Amino acid sequence: MNTSTQKLPNGYTQSGKVNLKKDKRLTILLNLAALIVTVLVFCLLSIFGTALRTGTTNVSGSISAGPVMILIGLVISIFLIHELIHGFFFWLFSRSRPVFALRPLYAYAGAPGWYFPKRQYAIITLGPLVVIGALGLLLMLLVPVSWLLITTFLVALNTGGAMGDLFVFIRLLKCSQTSFANDTGDVVTFFERPESRGLAD
Repeated sequence: MNTSTQKLPNGYTQSGKVNLKKDKRLTILLNLAALIVTVLVFCLLSIFGTALRTGTTNVSGSISAGPVMILIGLVISIFLIHELIHGFFFWLFSRSRPVFALRPLYAYAGAPGWYFPKRQYAIITLGPLVVIGALGLLLMLLVPVSWLLITTFLVALNTGGAMGDLFVFIRLLKCSQTSFANDTGDVVTFFERPESRGLAD
């Protein structure tokens, strides 16, 4: 079965779980990884932006790009857009309204009543990283130079914020091609046929 379903096919049992709700240590580690990746990606994109835009000597020269409140609003917006993209793909594959929530250390989108096949769930998981990353790089070509620093920062922030998604995606890669994933938002559970476990391709 290559489509989402609200009822698992016969023979499927739980083969793994990522539980951010209970595993506080994992949540903290992912947030630390997000911080490190954000800084690294920002530095790399700053170098890229400097080389990309003729007439700029240093991306940091655009630091005067608007008041602090606008920056705060953009940061909040990037996190909201990130979760909305997850929600869009949940809806696209299930035609059912997803759920959204905010926790102290993370936000999430989920589809508690649905099981998604591996290929669909991979798209759901990586969607925000790919979509925002691609659009962000395009904007780095188009925005005024005074907005280049903020654009670079937002792309880096989204990349760092996708560490939880990447962790789940790496876990998904270990599942067989016929596996399913159920995502309640902060708990992802994987299901496989016993005979298919360990046969990821």
